[in-house]
Amino acid sequence: MRLNLYVTVAMAWLKQAMSICAGVAAIASDASAQENSTLRQLEAAATASLGGPASAQAQLEQDRLRRLENSRLPGLDRFFDPFEQSREAFAKRTGLNLSFDYQALYQKSSDSLSGTDEAASGQARIIGNWELLNRGTDNAGSFVFILENRHRLGTDIAPGSLAGEIGYLGVTATTFSDTDSTLSVAYWSQALSGINGGFVAGRIDPGDYSDILGYVNPRTTFSNFSILFSPVLPIPDPGFGIAGGGYITDQIYALGVVSDANGSLTDVEWFPGGSEFFTYGEIGWTPARDQRFLTNVHLGVFHVDDREDAGVPGGHGAILSGNVTLDESLMLFGRLGWSDGDASIAKRAVNAGVMWRPGLYDDLFGFGVTVAGPTDPTLDTQTTVEAFYRLDISDNLALTADVQYLNNPGFTDDGPLIFGLRLRFNL
Repeated sequence: MRLNLYVTVAMAWLKQAMSICAGVAAIASDASAQENSTLRQLEAAATASLGGPASAQAQLEQDRLRRLENSRLPGLDRFFDPFEQSREAFAKRTGLNLSFDYQALYQKSSDSLSGTDEAASGQARIIGNWELLNRGTDNAGSFVFILENRHRLGTDIAPGSLAGEIGYLGVTATTFSDTDSTLSVAYWSQALSGINGGFVAGRIDPGDYSDILGYVNPRTTFSNFSILFSPVLPIPDPGFGIAGGGYITDQIYALGVVSDANGSLTDVEWFPGGSEFFTYGEIGWTPARDQRFLTNVHLGVFHVDDREDAGVPGGHGAILSGNVTLDESLMLFGRLGWSDGDASIAKRAVNAGVMWRPGLYDDLFGFGVTVAGPTDPTLDTQTTVEAFYRLDISDNLALTADVQYLNNPGFTDDGPLIFGLRLRFNL
């Protein structure tokens, strides 16, 4: 009888252990599937857009695929399903793909020169991609636009202006200004299957086509400009221009952009300063077209004309950049930058970092460092460090905690810490 009891207990323990192992395996499988689906977002975005991950067409594709994933709040996901299904049906019927997103960012500095040490702002955007030519083919043509409103949220300044209050040479919160309602971009995008590429022409954001690596998105990853880009690169605000690119071989591509050097978010004008241009071109390598955001090495060169009316000098330079994705969860990136002239923040810069997907839904961790020698020779070498963790709450909602450390920020001996909290909602 005692033997039967031992056998019964042992069998019960074995059954429980097998159940636990099956549960662990299921969780691991779900995590692996989530990582894979996240990678698929970047793969699809790389073929959907000539520009980077933050460009309109790439953002639309990433958000669409993200809504197909599991999240921490499936009930909230189901609440929005009818709206999303109606919009997808509308896009299929008309060719007009519309999306709405809202971002809010709060930043607080540990030090300030002026007494103003906190800032908050929001962005409401309508993103549109209207496929009007050769719909559904490899040579489709689309009208792409972003209408947005940037506004302060209960503070005296927006985060985009915080750098001036703390003596930092740079921007602690890229795109988070208070420029009110603007037409950010409005351009024609034409795919050209013969070269596995295409072109865009109209009111463009030159930052979408300059020195792009797969982590560059100020609404979903880092906030500091000097981590997202190299501080040697003097990217102007959106303006009229043209960008184009294609693949020379299956793995070698070329990309270039010419845009108004006097671009402005608030003034939609046709070259208000005359023929003054920002020009950037690169040649790069990637294993395949859909891997361009995941693994990429490129050499880029740039030139910006003197802006006579604005009294801003020109300059030129070069950047060597690369990133690689390992084990479908870890991305390493780095840049070396050099510039000549006074148009840039820095004359020399090196930046590097890592992004890691822990396999928890769409969560993302990032860490980056930039060391830059300012254009002003009287200023010391400046070091920028940033780390963030993005928490995937639902298919439509993400919360990002962020901290930045600024060593020798430029105009003060203090080394302030910037604490940030960003919320993004998309439909």
